[in-house]
Amino acid sequence: MTARKAIIPQLTTKDTSFIIVMTALIVGLNYLMLPLVNVKLMDLLVFVTGYSMGGLVGVLVGSLVWLIYGTLNPYGFSLPILVATCVGESLYGFVGGLCAVSGLEVPRRTSVGDERFWASNIKLGVVGFLLTFLYDLFTNVVSGLAAGIPITVALIMGIPFMIAHQASNLVFFTLGGTILINTFRNFTVKEVT
Repeated sequence: MTARKAIIPQLTTKDTSFIIVMTALIVGLNYLMLPLVNVKLMDLLVFVTGYSMGGLVGVLVGSLVWLIYGTLNPYGFSLPILVATCVGESLYGFVGGLCAVSGLEVPRRTSVGDERFWASNIKLGVVGFLLTFLYDLFTNVVSGLAAGIPITVALIMGIPFMIAHQASNLVFFTLGGTILINTFRNFTVKEVT
């Protein structure tokens, strides 16, 4: 008789602890950065979590962050928008895990003067920008539907917020992606293969 793999992925105690710590850190940072509308380190940290600990851990962190932050949000609560932001944020963690196993290499021990450092940062910046575009498009469509306004109007009204979100994520992913991934490698034993 052959052994079967579990259909449901198993989380270790370390994974669970990491999920809790990252969720708390990201939610705390979101509240600290509240005055900066649509400028948050959340997306980068969820992506890096997925890259460093695997897509499942990244998805769980992305969902939990928005379940907490979206429910206890000073801007208000809307169930359809909460679901959309949970799904959208989870995409960062999933794609982070996917990038780790599909060959988006982040070099170890590089310096700012190293060409590989900047090549990696530019790739991460492009990934972050594209993910943010998809996230903003999806959440703006859902917001428009939830508010009962035409989707084109919702997208046009969302342009200033999209610009701030995409520009800040381009900067955050470009300048912080490689450094954070290497920092997380120092604190994690699990290598995603």
